[in-house]
Amino acid sequence: MFKQKFSVTYGTPAFHQPPSAMELANNVDYPNLNAFDMNARLDNLSPRLHDCFDSITMNEEQHFALATNKRDGARWWGMLFGYKQTDHMTVDNADYKLQCDQSVNILRYAENNVLLVALGDTRLQVWSTYSAVRQPKTPYCLFLIGEEAAHSAPINNLCVFKSEPKKAVSTCLDNTLNMWDLSGADLCCTYRARAAHLNKLTGLATSATSSAQVITCDRGGCARLWDVRASSPSSTCLYEDQSQLLSFTCAAWAAPRELQGDKYVYLGDSDGNVHTLDIRVPHKLLRTDAYFNEGHVSRLLLNGDHLAAMSNLQAAVKIAKVKESHEIIYTNEKTHSRLTDAIWSNGNTLLTIGHGRKMATHKI
Repeated sequence: MFKQKFSVTYGTPAFHQPPSAMELANNVDYPNLNAFDMNARLDNLSPRLHDCFDSITMNEEQHFALATNKRDGARWWGMLFGYKQTDHMTVDNADYKLQCDQSVNILRYAENNVLLVALGDTRLQVWSTYSAVRQPKTPYCLFLIGEEAAHSAPINNLCVFKSEPKKAVSTCLDNTLNMWDLSGADLCCTYRARAAHLNKLTGLATSATSSAQVITCDRGGCARLWDVRASSPSSTCLYEDQSQLLSFTCAAWAAPRELQGDKYVYLGDSDGNVHTLDIRVPHKLLRTDAYFNEGHVSRLLLNGDHLAAMSNLQAAVKIAKVKESHEIIYTNEKTHSRLTDAIWSNGNTLLTIGHGRKMATHKI
């Protein structure tokens, strides 16, 4: 008996005559052909506000930038929009909009008309959002100033120095820290630390009064204070948990008129606590306050004498008035299915965004 070719042995028999692809629409008897039909359909690339609101930022002129992403299916991509108000946001009333071929992870205003955009494929972009010279009739327009892919993993933290908005710092999931200079006509990376922490780097905060100091923290309970004035910045250990019980998740640095002053930093952990540190007294936690019984602290935002803490397991928001103690004055535990970002829009209003319920307003 002679061997037959595999194409003959495993070939489609002649008696197999399935219906045409058009006749198999919504027919579950032929799932493979239905999957082929679904894959052949073109993606809906029309501009729209996607279900996942992932980042929001506001400049000094009360102009908002919002990032929304499509995070279902095999292909993820996003869009960013600019608005003068957040009461009624649509595609048509946006001052500017941009569709990206990747997800838009983080947005941060560097100056009133300069927007930093961190994409899901490790790129960092700088966009000009307003120019009366380029388009006098419609001055809100986007123009790409610079782009750099200096990280080997997606950016998870991005901060701008308030005292010098043309400088920024970013971190990524592989513990790399990058310093950025926007003062020229391009985006320039001035320093890179490839191993900023031994454990997974989770939090980043910049000083409100100095463009030379940065705080970072990690999952291993270590917080480091960076001095970035030199051409090769150095870091000192501000706190390290020897018991290995703490796991920091986020960081915030107070301004001179916020809480107890600009010498204090606040670190959230995975147990729902907020820790206070004085940068002048290393290796010591001044106090620890419990905010959430279940879930970690995912975000900390300061505003005057108020501290807003946000959690993701479950999604919740708590606002405390900080004087001699942390007095919780506002609680909301039904915000989003996943809380992603937040901003203080004024002295008594906190805006949170996320998945599920896209935007929520919290007034104190």
